[in-house]
Order: sequence, then C-alpha cells, then structure tokens
Amino acid sequence: MTNGSRSKIRQLDNGYTRQVATDQRGQQQRVSQVRRRRFVLIIAVFGALLLFFGFQLINTHANLQRVNRQVATSQVDLNRAKQKNDQLEGQIKQLNNKDYLQKLLRSKYDYTKSGETVYSLPNDNASDVTAN
Repeated sequence: MTNGSRSKIRQLDNGYTRQVATDQRGQQQRVSQVRRRRFVLIIAVFGALLLFFGFQLINTHANLQRVNRQVATSQVDLNRAKQKNDQLEGQIKQLNNKDYLQKLLRSKYDYTKSGETVYSLPNDNASDVTAN
C-alpha cells in the first residue's frame, strides 16, 4: 500500500454492526460508571479514615496538653510540700535542742524553773497565755 492509495476495506453499515457498536459503547459506559463508583467509594473511605484519625490525633493532643498542665501543677504542689517538709524537719531539729526548747517554753508559756521569779514589764511583748 502506498500513502496515496485508499483502503479497500469498508465497514459494513447494517443493523448487526450498529448493535455491536451500541453494545460496545454501553459496555464502555458501564465500565466507566463502575470505575467512577469505585473511585468515589475509595475517596469516601479515605476521607472517613482521614477524619477518624484526624479526630484521634486532635483528641490525643488535647489530652497530652491536659496531662502536661496537671504534671506542672503537681510539680508546683510537690515543691511546696518539699519546702514545708524541710521547714518542719528544721523545727523538729530545733525542738530536739534543749536550749531552744527551754527558750520556747519560757517565752511562749512563761515557764520558770523552781525558785525563779519572772517580772513582767509594761513594755514586754510577751503574750499572755490566756490572750491566745
């Protein structure tokens, strides 16, 4: 065959060939419709998974922030408790010191040894036991 020559083959144009062509077009449309449905289904499933895992991620992040705030608050409370504990341990050590204990008893409760006399002056800041 040369470039200028026409093909001697012609397509028949009868009812059968038209029906076969129509059936082929219908089958192609059904295939494309099925592919379109599958694509939409895949996109919908992917979107649902994306929403689900996105929600889980956001929820987890919010819980993490809440727990971090609780940890920070607990750290502050722990530091306060440690300071209070150190202060109380210092007071315990002082109460084990006999000189401090005698001084405390004398100033707070006006305790005296036998034979001692306590003179109360008007300018004294010592509080009366009954005043508390």
